[in-house]
Amino acid sequence: MSVVLGLDSGGTKTLAAIADQDGQVLRQWTGPGFDPMAGDQWVDHLRTVADVLGEGQSIAAVVLGLPLHGEVDAISERQRAVAASVFDCPHLVLNDVEVACDGAFAGEDGVLVLSGTGSMAWAKVGGKNLRSGGWGDAFGDEGSAYWIGRQALSMATQALDGRRDGPEFARTILAACGVDETQLIGWAYGQDNARSGFADLARTVDALADAGDATAIAILEEAAEFLADLGFAARRAFGQPSLAWSHAGSVFRSRLIRQEVERHLGSPMAPRLPPVGGALWRAAKLAGWPADAGFIRSVAAHFKNQ
Repeated sequence: MSVVLGLDSGGTKTLAAIADQDGQVLRQWTGPGFDPMAGDQWVDHLRTVADVLGEGQSIAAVVLGLPLHGEVDAISERQRAVAASVFDCPHLVLNDVEVACDGAFAGEDGVLVLSGTGSMAWAKVGGKNLRSGGWGDAFGDEGSAYWIGRQALSMATQALDGRRDGPEFARTILAACGVDETQLIGWAYGQDNARSGFADLARTVDALADAGDATAIAILEEAAEFLADLGFAARRAFGQPSLAWSHAGSVFRSRLIRQEVERHLGSPMAPRLPPVGGALWRAAKLAGWPADAGFIRSVAAHFKNQ
């Protein structure tokens, strides 16, 4: 049977799947993020994806949405070279936010604001692409889960040494890290993947905000402003102040984040497909398949409750 393979990977999680021409998803694979800054483990994971999903199948085309692609030349070249060594069919390596945008709009104009471990917006209008944000955690990724976690640690340490109020906030953050005050620096600098570790704290911040904690609410409100700015930048660049927008990524599971970003940008369009669905849709196009409304409906139905 002829199938296409789509993969979406961020900093902490990867989801890959194969689908036939009708959009029936036949198999899927979930694993860790393909973070190229965390070593070369992602190469072995990609080979596993090819083995698990490709066994007994005729793969017509592959689209991989990978973190940092198109952002760092050496990383992008490495990603393309590895993909070429793993797949002998037509394949395409794209930025993970671009495939999320493909999923959200399935070829229509719009801007996708993504906030997971990192943050970025990707807009497509009249066949033209534009990105805003996505500069990385060293001096960017504002509003991302990593940024939220880092802000939480900053606010917690200021409370711990008396620079600000918020002892209960600080205690909760320390508990989420599994350390006491004397162990916090060692925890922060001793992790194999600090980006993922910091990003994990975003869930704790969101829970605190839901419980009414003022510090957590302030962090999430600021994050929402940064995320809205990503959407505004795309609208200004294309001269379309009402350009449709949608969202993706774990940070948008937060009720407060969604509420605040919508207050700035207006009501979002529900994504037609999840990011991995965008990769499958793009792979179907690469294979020369129609990838029509029926294909989109079938893929969307499969992932609806996941």
